Amino acid sequence: MNKIILTIFIFLNLLSIAKADVIPYYINSLKRYGIGYTSVSSPLVMRRTPDSNGEILETLEFDFKGNVACQKNTDRCDINEIFSAYSESKNIALLTTLDETQDWNMVCFNQINSPVCGWVETSKNRYYGWAEFFNIYGKKYGIYLFKDLQKKDKLLYASPIKETNTTGSIELAKSVIPWLVRGNWILVKVIDFDNQAKTGWINFRGDDNKLKLFVKF
Repeated sequence: MNKIILTIFIFLNLLSIAKADVIPYYINSLKRYGIGYTSVSSPLVMRRTPDSNGEILETLEFDFKGNVACQKNTDRCDINEIFSAYSESKNIALLTTLDETQDWNMVCFNQINSPVCGWVETSKNRYYGWAEFFNIYGKKYGIYLFKDLQKKDKLLYASPIKETNTTGSIELAKSVIPWLVRGNWILVKVIDFDNQAKTGWINFRGDDNKLKLFVKF
């Protein structure tokens, strides 16, 4: 009976994640790592320099029905290689942010080689640093761990340092809700598939800046 319940739980969990059009499942699903994410709107004008007279490198137009168009890089306009995350139902489109000023964000498409990058206005596109990203989106939608994490990356700690005691690990969780973000650590509340609750700190970003988990859009 327990095996049947576990199988049903895994299926429903994967089904719920799959509702988003573009969602990272593995560590290397995200090709670009920066200082956070920018929630972008259409049309998105990307400039070479952070000023309204800067050269336009790309104008990206999209909707939340799976349609996307690039005015210049037409051969590199695959929705799966543009957004770090894209959800039709939640009207969310995220691009990796590499730099930010008061009025401009430097964003990049999620591409490996020679990505399309440019400055976009903050008045139309909101930047989220890591703490804000997980505090706002994570608390609203929950978070999940990438599928290819090693066991050591699933450990929960009593404090946001690896030298402290562990309080458990995240294996098969119904929900993972962030409470607090400190540096590269998140204090989470975890509800396991058997409805057991536990809390602890998890390291969400490695020394190579790669994320180990993401918001469950």
